[in-house]
Amino acid sequence: MSIYPPPNNIRDIIVILFILLGFPLFFSAQGADLDKSTLSQEEELTALQKQARMYRREGLEMQDVGNLDTAMTLYQKAIELDPAYAVAYNDLGIIYEAKGLIDLAEENYLKSIKIDPMYLSTYSNLALLYENKRDLEKAAFYWEKRVQLGSLNDPWKENARHRLADIRSVLSKRPVEDAREQEAIGLMKDVTAYKSRLRKDNKALSQEYFEKAKRSYNKGDFATAMKEALNAQYLDPANEEIEKFIEKVQTRALLR
Repeated sequence: MSIYPPPNNIRDIIVILFILLGFPLFFSAQGADLDKSTLSQEEELTALQKQARMYRREGLEMQDVGNLDTAMTLYQKAIELDPAYAVAYNDLGIIYEAKGLIDLAEENYLKSIKIDPMYLSTYSNLALLYENKRDLEKAAFYWEKRVQLGSLNDPWKENARHRLADIRSVLSKRPVEDAREQEAIGLMKDVTAYKSRLRKDNKALSQEYFEKAKRSYNKGDFATAMKEALNAQYLDPANEEIEKFIEKVQTRALLR
């Protein structure tokens, strides 16, 4: 299933398949998280909300190729059309942070959480933002929230747990201020690398789900193929190959 709801006849078939099979949810961290709030597959969207999601998708594509200004404009358009779109606030926060507009990034991350406290990506982004600001107490708070809210199947819950342990280690030693500052600097040095790894790992995990989806499709197990493809799409929403595959599965399920 793509971001946009399919025609009702296809939708009914997919919903029935999901009910029969059971649809476990998978979650991850950073910009394209597979979060609890984004997996309401049966939610009916208004025309404006659909348009907002189209702008968000285009924004992700621009962000992927490094066109941050255009991505920012598209995310802003998405928010204008759907002011309660927590995901777009998180995306906009990422752009602001990348452009060095830290206060605006923080503001948008906080809006995202206020609108949807279960959108887990934002907790990771806020924690990393506060690490960059060397505000380790706030960073620890948001990493802890990320750990608490993550599900058993959440591949980034353990990452957040390790990050929290590192910060607590620095805070608990309570050395003299100069020494503590040096430890904090050491902890901060790998934030950029950490963010980069999260993005790469999201795409790698998406590819794993996509391969599983294709194998299930070839076996005629269309319900499992759809489930794995949706997991893949939420981790890599700008991947057109995954979207075309989902449309193929929908069409094949309709013809059965």
